[in-house]
Amino acid sequence: MSAGARPAAATMVARSWERSRRLGIDPERSDPVVDLQGAALSAHRDGNRMSVVLPIVEKVLVSGVVDSGHLVAVADADGRLLWLYGNRGVRTRAERMAFVPGALWSDEVVGANAPGLALRHDVPVRVRGEEHYLAPAHSWSCSAAPVHDPITGRVIGGIDVTGRDSAASDEMLALVRATVLLVESELRAAMSGSSTWTGHTSGSSRRLSVLGTYRPTLEGHGPVTGRHAEILLLLAAYPEGLSGGALAELLAEGRLDEVSVRAELSRLRRVLGPASIDSRPYRLHPGLLGADAHEVEELLGRDVSAAVAAYRGPLLPASDAPGVVELREGLHARVRAAVLAAGSTEDLKDWVAGPGRDDPEAWRALSLAPGAPPASRSAAASMTHVLDGRLGA
Repeated sequence: MSAGARPAAATMVARSWERSRRLGIDPERSDPVVDLQGAALSAHRDGNRMSVVLPIVEKVLVSGVVDSGHLVAVADADGRLLWLYGNRGVRTRAERMAFVPGALWSDEVVGANAPGLALRHDVPVRVRGEEHYLAPAHSWSCSAAPVHDPITGRVIGGIDVTGRDSAASDEMLALVRATVLLVESELRAAMSGSSTWTGHTSGSSRRLSVLGTYRPTLEGHGPVTGRHAEILLLLAAYPEGLSGGALAELLAEGRLDEVSVRAELSRLRRVLGPASIDSRPYRLHPGLLGADAHEVEELLGRDVSAAVAAYRGPLLPASDAPGVVELREGLHARVRAAVLAAGSTEDLKDWVAGPGRDDPEAWRALSLAPGAPPASRSAAASMTHVLDGRLGA
């Protein structure tokens, strides 16, 4: 970072050291902080938006610096290294401090380092030698800069050069920043459709069908897994976003870890496109998804009959995910309440002929409806008696 450009650079490093001490991070640690490996890492990389711009990174940055003994790392928004370029000898040395794909190099996990501070503070930054909190990193220097979503401005990853002292020079930081500008330009072109990238764009909404079906489907794709449908519904229900831990609890309280959630989201991005779901927190791209359940919610406020007709059954009836169960029960209760409050004979008949077939209160209301034919009222009274008996009323 050039002098005067970011006068708080030294302060960022100092505060990072203070945080690391408070968190009890051992500065002598050299064990790997690797939370993704093998197939899980491959799936996460495949679904990450930074994969789209690797050709630019390789052409502009990698080709110019790795032959001089430097490493180039591409990280996700959490500070996890996804791709690492460099000569075998340099990479072997870096492995001794766990600077490897799949490793977390966030400021919160390993203390002061360029990619970690760049992502934490959303600024280009360089860290020299003993400014690193971890002692094994004292023989290295690095320059890094964050990469932003060109539409929302949110940080989606970072690019870093690590190596000898020259890795923290003004020239190297300028080269990293120039690469980021080209990467963000490519992302912008991709999202506007002027690139060869074929992921889903922000201008169209894809409809997810989840009502009354054990086989959810996504428009333009076909059937999706129950787990993917659950994730999509929960992210749609929390537009402000969910952390990995919160999403895991909503999917399977106490029975699912964040690594499994990340793997599912990586697979889901392959269905929807790499720009579909943001990380940190996980959040659906605005306008990406519509669902038959959402259509029912919208209809309830203006046309109860249309809402009943559109409500083909419970939301994802096979799901036992706590967050989905809550959504399912809430929607069912709202449709039922609207039908009973309206008191329309036709609405009541449609309700008990479908999702409300076991609703004794609806059958009772129909048996008393003044506009219903005597035969219908009699049949409704009989059904009420049957259901009351079944429920022990």
